[in-house]
Amino acid sequence: MNPTVTAAIREAATSAMRELLTAGQEAVRAAEHRGSPETVRALDTALCALPLLDMDDQAERILNDALMAVTRAEDAEEWQLLTDVEHAVSRLMHEPDGATLEHPAVLAVGRLAVQCSIRVEKAGAAVAWAWGRGYLAGVEALRMVTGAIRGERDGRALDKAVTEFLAAVRRAIPYAALYETRRALVEFARSNGLFVIGMRQTMPPGRWEYARRIGNAVYLFEIVPLLVEGHPYGSVAVRRTAEDGTAGPVRYFPFSSIEAHHAANEALYVI
Repeated sequence: MNPTVTAAIREAATSAMRELLTAGQEAVRAAEHRGSPETVRALDTALCALPLLDMDDQAERILNDALMAVTRAEDAEEWQLLTDVEHAVSRLMHEPDGATLEHPAVLAVGRLAVQCSIRVEKAGAAVAWAWGRGYLAGVEALRMVTGAIRGERDGRALDKAVTEFLAAVRRAIPYAALYETRRALVEFARSNGLFVIGMRQTMPPGRWEYARRIGNAVYLFEIVPLLVEGHPYGSVAVRRTAEDGTAGPVRYFPFSSIEAHHAANEALYVI
């Protein structure tokens, strides 16, 4: 075959692979910012679009792990419990008069908070942390609901607490699915010969807060507080780990403003 034609075919195939990778990353970002049955289904769609033909065994295994995690997130009973909380609390806020501690809002919030605590016990360390955050937010939301019924809390405080609770649970439900999907996208890129630029990936509790695979190396990141290491707005600590496990020195990249520091913390909170 003509070398020019061969190169054009190869470039077209590479471009198609990049488009699939970008679509998967966009689906991940959407689910990170708002977990819902719709955004989780979009993860499934993006993963199912990845062709298996050129994947090696490792990439195919990790893709299958991601698909199973996404399926579990799609089928999670917490989606319905979320809807129950939204409806019950809305009813309480619109018709507060005569409400007692037997109000459906108390039951719905309590049930979802208990479910979060059950998930904490069953999940691995990183995912348990996400469910634990949901549980603590649920306890606060329950306190606000009962306080509102007694006339001790206003509607704004109740709305804020419930909103934060629901947001925490929306992050927790697809947490494992997002983790596995990010891994699958990295393996898809690697096995198809694309230069790997992985998304932010959460780390177990410890110094390093997230990691990214870039090329053949893994970079570990930590958001450093204000004034530490002599940087008034804080900084990002980075350590490169080569493919053979060799770790480089820790380097510090200072933020140029307090807004940049806040933006980095918000990005970390999303994942």
